[in-house]
This record gives sequence, C-alpha cells and structure tokens, in this order.
Amino acid sequence: MTAVVLVGSTGMIGEAVARRLTQPDFDPVWLLVRRERGQPHSHHRIRVVDFDNLAAIEDLDLTGDSVICALGTTIRKAGSQAAFQQVDRDTVVRTAQWARALGASHFLFVSSLGADAASRNFYLRTKGEAEHALQSLGFEHLTIVRPSLLLGERSEFRIGERLGMVVGALLKPLLSGPLRRYRPVEADQVAAVLVHQAASPGGPAVNIWESERISRFRPDSR
Repeated sequence: MTAVVLVGSTGMIGEAVARRLTQPDFDPVWLLVRRERGQPHSHHRIRVVDFDNLAAIEDLDLTGDSVICALGTTIRKAGSQAAFQQVDRDTVVRTAQWARALGASHFLFVSSLGADAASRNFYLRTKGEAEHALQSLGFEHLTIVRPSLLLGERSEFRIGERLGMVVGALLKPLLSGPLRRYRPVEADQVAAVLVHQAASPGGPAVNIWESERISRFRPDSR
C-alpha cells in the first residue's frame, strides 16, 4: 500500500490523477482542495486548504509516502506575475517543505516543457525556479514531469487553452524529428506517469520526464 497526497486536484492533470487514485494499491488517498466540488470518490479523503495562506499547509497532519503536486494557475487568472509566482513557485516549494517534514520519501511535481531557471520567458523561468528549489530539499525520490501542451477535458473552461488544444491537435502529426518534443500530450497520459511513479519510483533520485518520454510511457516501461 502507498499513502498518497494529491495537492491540486481540480486542474486538467489533477483531475486525471484523482481518477486514477481509486486503485486499492493506494491507501489512504488525501486530496487537498480549495473547495469541495461534487461527491468525492469513496476512496478519497478530502481536506479543504486555503492555498493563499501558506502557513495553513504546514498545519496539516496527514500521512503520505508520495506527494503529487499538480498546483498551477495562469497569469490572467492570478492577476499579476507576482501572484502567479506565489502559486506556481512559492506555494509549490512550501508544499514540498511540508511533505519533507511529513516524512514523504517521494515528491512528484507537474512542471512544463522548457522549464529553466535561466529562461527569459517568465513562465518557464518560474517553473525552472520551482524545480531548482525542489531539488535542494533532499527527497529520496523527486519526479518532475515536463509536459508540452495538454490535451483533454477540464471542468473549468478556458477559451485560450481550448483554442490551443484544437490547434495543437491539428499540428501534432506535422511535428516530427526535433519538433516531436513539442507534440501535445494527453493529460491522462501525464497522470498515468505520475500515478505509476508514485507507486514504484525507480530510476535516479531526480527523475525528469520530458514530454516525449511521457507520450511513450506504457505501464510496463520506465
């Protein structure tokens, strides 16, 4: 049995991960959410958390071998670059620090294709800074997934993202050779990697999954 905590279960990847965390191999399964939505699965245990109050995370008393962090927002939704950084970098890092204190041996983080702390792109730099901070915390296992544009359904409608998915799906067959790394990837495929790794980490202590590798993943592969 693997005890799992999922932080951020309402985004496209988070929802896909939650659907997969109904297997008997995982117990308990804690979902940390901003607010309860609908009837939770009987296998899930829900904790409502104010993610704007970073100290609230540290007060949680849970058990977890693996902590999956699928937190993320957009600059438009956050309202400013500073607010975006608070969610996608600062809250992620504080969550990881809490997970470390909790005794979790494995932290799994949803980053982005092209994440780089030295990038000129604000979004990619923020993701890269989060990755850099996570690697300094000393987890026994750290899994970082870097998906390209995501395909799939989300409960929250975002017009820009929906248009991007349509264009991405049309361009996917044309992206070959060195451009294959930019091919869109199904959110459920990313979730499959996260859940599989949460159950059986394997690989190096810091295991980075680029988007192309995510797309190739099958349950019997690494």
